Amino acid sequence: KSIATKISEKKELKAVVLADSFDDLFQPLALNKPRCLLPLCNVPMIEYTLEFLAASGVSEAILICKSHSEKLQAYIRQSKWKRSSTPMKVNTTAAQSATSVCDALRKIDESSVITSDFILCTGLVVSNMNLTELVAAHVANKSRDRNQIMTMLLREAASTHRLFDKSDESVYIIEPSTSRLLAVNTSPSLPRAHDVDIPTNAIIYKMPKVEPRTGFIDTNESVYSPEVELRADLIDTHVSICSPEVLSLLTENFDYQVMRRDFVHRTLVSDLLSSTIYAHILTGSSSVLSEAVSAAAATSPEALAPALGALDLSAGGGITSVSHSGYAAGVADTAAYDAISRDLIGRWAYPLCPDSNPIDGPPYSYHRGAVYKTPSVFLGRESRVDHHVILGPNSHVADHARVFDSVLGSGCRVSGQSVVHGSYLFDGASVGRGSAVEKSILGERVTILENVVIERGCLIGDDVVIGPNVRIAAFSRISRRAPQSSQAPANNDFDSYSEASYDSDVEDSDESDDANIARDKDHQVASHASTIGQSSQPSSAGIEVFDTQTLGASGVGYVWVDDAEVDSDLEDDISDEELDSRIRILRSIGSNLNDVELANAELAVEDSVDQPEWQPESAFAQDSQEHFEYELILTINTVLEGRATEMTMTDIRTFRMTCNADQDRIRPVVLEEVLNAIDLAALPSSAKTTLAKAVQLIKWGINSGAEQVDAISIIERHCATNPAVGDDVRGRLFKVVVCMLYELDILEDLAIISWYNRSLKRPDDEVSPKLLDTIKAFVDMLNESDDEDESDDEDSSSEE
Repeated sequence: KSIATKISEKKELKAVVLADSFDDLFQPLALNKPRCLLPLCNVPMIEYTLEFLAASGVSEAILICKSHSEKLQAYIRQSKWKRSSTPMKVNTTAAQSATSVCDALRKIDESSVITSDFILCTGLVVSNMNLTELVAAHVANKSRDRNQIMTMLLREAASTHRLFDKSDESVYIIEPSTSRLLAVNTSPSLPRAHDVDIPTNAIIYKMPKVEPRTGFIDTNESVYSPEVELRADLIDTHVSICSPEVLSLLTENFDYQVMRRDFVHRTLVSDLLSSTIYAHILTGSSSVLSEAVSAAAATSPEALAPALGALDLSAGGGITSVSHSGYAAGVADTAAYDAISRDLIGRWAYPLCPDSNPIDGPPYSYHRGAVYKTPSVFLGRESRVDHHVILGPNSHVADHARVFDSVLGSGCRVSGQSVVHGSYLFDGASVGRGSAVEKSILGERVTILENVVIERGCLIGDDVVIGPNVRIAAFSRISRRAPQSSQAPANNDFDSYSEASYDSDVEDSDESDDANIARDKDHQVASHASTIGQSSQPSSAGIEVFDTQTLGASGVGYVWVDDAEVDSDLEDDISDEELDSRIRILRSIGSNLNDVELANAELAVEDSVDQPEWQPESAFAQDSQEHFEYELILTINTVLEGRATEMTMTDIRTFRMTCNADQDRIRPVVLEEVLNAIDLAALPSSAKTTLAKAVQLIKWGINSGAEQVDAISIIERHCATNPAVGDDVRGRLFKVVVCMLYELDILEDLAIISWYNRSLKRPDDEVSPKLLDTIKAFVDMLNESDDEDESDDEDSSSEE
């Protein structure tokens, strides 16, 4: 064994898991259990985190929780993590006095269970990575920067990525040569900030001088960093590698409440603290540690040994490689919940996918169109279960019901003439005949009666009953228990009814809940027909008076009022752009802005139950098309990054058929993405490399001669009108792309000649004359080649 491996065996790697988020973004779904036990693709979210840590070589995971800590402890006791064969120990700690994440970590510091570098993450992390190399890099970097206390795991993504936080805008200031984090500026999306407050010491940054021979830092001499990056394209994965000093700093600075805005930000800008923080960015490529780090590792392996079991430093020399590929994301809110669920179902986090179920239970089988189901599922002969669906054990989809882009938990039932789209139904939930559920989350044992419409973005807590013949407005939150105050505070805080606030008030078992629900339903039928319009608070006689005006005559539950929605009286005072931003932030489930119109449409409720009350087929078809185009863009990026597999093209073709997406939309989407990926400063080599990677995707959308002509028109319009293409390279880009597509046998000579001849007759505002001039010589060459071929054919025929 290497020296590093021997020493690492003496110091085991531990992880601190924040199993409580100390916010109320998932309320009322988490009123009865910790948020980390809510199902994600029918698996408790904490299981993904524990599997991730076990795969990273963690020997002990310490779970700290405040809300419903006894339920978390009970779950861990009966789980596989308490078996003697489990390689990782899992212990839970209750932090009843904690009011924030930093308070919980101070409790960990008081217990003195952390004495070496450790992994810090939330209990809502989903990742297929092995952090062994990253931990090794963190420890190796400490040998050259003794002030380093943390390495944050960040993920590169465009601002349109579905995991990007729409409520906050963060700018990370990084020294690129060392990946040292200089500052983090985080501000809410609303009101929109038009400038960024950047500390001057982050821009005019003195980089400590590294001694070339040993690789260690000379703190007495500094040099100015030649380059600083400002990046707004990074997502926090909620995973960090920390030194014990992090806990000490939190204890010393008792006013720190949250990690990124308080601890990270203030540590970086402090004039008193010399602590440094580094970033590891997932980009899909590979990176290397600096020569200085490798030299230090070779010089003193004993100093770097903890947690370096995967790296053999005894050989000395060389550059230590650290992978930048992998999937890592945290369920920060319900929009991220939806995005990560889609990633798991779409197999973007492979091998994390529903058919590799990490918990004991019935196995899932994969079917065409990314449909997963267990053997005990019942599907009516006339039912429709389309793409991206998980059907849990004993779930039931009746004839003439439709389920797509959704997850059904164990024992869920969808009755005939009903539609479930983009939604998540927890165990035991049911949807009545003629009802529709659109992009919402339904808790355990929720009952939707006949002819009910649940509009997008609704969160419905356990044991709620809704209906019949009602429509629930978009973004509603409905709970079985009444809120503790009449209204929620603004900005979606919902502090008055946090997860912990019910712990001391209600100690109810599943049996008592069932009894209460049965009693409530009987009471509703007997005496609540006349309560429409009455208060939704418990009456003075102790009998609950539910909000039947909103929930229906048989409704059981209370509607939480949220002041965060845009007041109609204020709409005239804000710009359209800001109003659109508010709408994006208000969405509880990630979805498209086109759905706002759908959610607000006035659709009449029909009395008949023979026909479905709400069938927005055209809207569903449009959403399916947009969903397919989004998945197509992700596939294109995967191909261009060189991460495509043999199944990539097969999966996207199958997905197009299940979405019934328009074949003609493939061409412009693929060509635009490929053209945008070409490095204009490195023509023609960059075009050749990019087109070669995407040749199969491009061919997929171009078959007939008419489609080839259309493809040339798309390329011409991109080169002529795209503002990202400079005037000096428009003609060159057009000529290079057309010529290379001809060489790749994607475009035929007759198609190019036909497009050119037609374009000569079109007005200048439809086709650029300058671009036509750039390929004139190429077209003339093709014409001459055709003439030579014809003459050769005539000669050969005459000889015969």
